[in-house]
Amino acid sequence: MTGSKKRAQTHRKQFQEMELLLRVAKQVAVIETLDELLSTIVDISATETGADRGTLFLNDENTGELYSRIAQGAKFREIRILNNQGIAGYVFTKGDGVIVQDAYADPRFDRTIDEETGYVTENVLCAPIRTVKGEVIGVLQMLNK
Repeated sequence: MTGSKKRAQTHRKQFQEMELLLRVAKQVAVIETLDELLSTIVDISATETGADRGTLFLNDENTGELYSRIAQGAKFREIRILNNQGIAGYVFTKGDGVIVQDAYADPRFDRTIDEETGYVTENVLCAPIRTVKGEVIGVLQMLNK
């Protein structure tokens, strides 16, 4: 690929990223509550990654659990897992994002929620959520891209 084609691709990608940021900024500007903001973050993340559903887990310091503050498709109840359990717990504990192509083949994957809900997780994208000071307070998880 020539230099001019690479530059053109880079410029297109930057333009797409700028468009995404502008769309997000417009959506966030009209949000009035924290739950609306978090739900918008999960919705945009699922849409942009092509995921089937997403969950935003926050850490409950009192119980040592991650709980689903926002969970697409989880109509039955709040999801709670130990903050060192499963892929989400691994990401929370280590502070590093992961992409797992085959969830059931990964030893960190906890299939309990799938068994309870009947949902089948194929792949997982999971990233830590940090405060401005860098402290990990939760994780954002996208399923089945």
